[in-house]
Amino acid sequence: MPKAHLLKYNPIQEFINEVGQDIKKYFGKYKGCIIYLLPDGIFYGKSLYKWLANKKNINITTMDDDGNDLEEEKIRERKVLIVDNDIIIGKGYKRAMEAMRLRKERLKIKDVKFAVFTDRLGLADFSVEGYTADAPWSLKDLDALDLKIIQFLSQNGRKSFVEIAKETKLSSVGVKNRMEKLIAQKILNIQGLLSLEKFYSISAQVAIETDNKTISKLVEKFEKSPLIYHLVKTSGRYNLMISIVAPNLESIERFIAREIRMHPGVKHLEVNVGELPIIPKGLIIPIT
Repeated sequence: MPKAHLLKYNPIQEFINEVGQDIKKYFGKYKGCIIYLLPDGIFYGKSLYKWLANKKNINITTMDDDGNDLEEEKIRERKVLIVDNDIIIGKGYKRAMEAMRLRKERLKIKDVKFAVFTDRLGLADFSVEGYTADAPWSLKDLDALDLKIIQFLSQNGRKSFVEIAKETKLSSVGVKNRMEKLIAQKILNIQGLLSLEKFYSISAQVAIETDNKTISKLVEKFEKSPLIYHLVKTSGRYNLMISIVAPNLESIERFIAREIRMHPGVKHLEVNVGELPIIPKGLIIPIT
């Protein structure tokens, strides 16, 4: 695709409009180099390079996020800007920045910064938004440090205040205060989850058609089931949807026969059997 055409796309225009001037100030009068990460960074990297075409001291290259295939002479004694589409879990960002750190002294790199369209962790130096438009929250509700704390806990709920403090550059007291605030606001819940892969091997989605009175009874019963990980009322012909995990197909068939089909209020149901869910990976066990 011709570089001139890239500048016509709305995301590219938004990227340039939001961070272009700040990036131009970053390079200033210094020699610079834009490094785009493949696959998605190419669109923003090449568009930015085209937009900066009047700055003759800027060149462009690419590399893998671990630094492989980098044309090192293009970054020697220059300011470097790494460009990508987004930062989701931070792995690519950390690898790319580490690759530059290892080369900084040898190649006399002046500075290294990172630019993306979407930064979910608040790591980039230049970004347009913290989360995509369909995210249920924004950085107005939760700042980048709140999101980092929640991410660390989602990966390991036993992570200590001290460990999280090292990762976020906060004090352990600062982490504790933020967690207590998030819990008090009912934004964060800390729960123990049962690993699905350890005990289950199959799943099923069941659509149930029934009357309102029966729905209430089924919901009350299903809320206490150790097999159900998703339960929702819906509109249309089927007005109750449940998602089940089980150790084998026989367990699902037995559950449907005993807990659903035998109920007199159930008019019709549809069952789809599949693999374990991609998400979630854990199940809250109802204790009754």
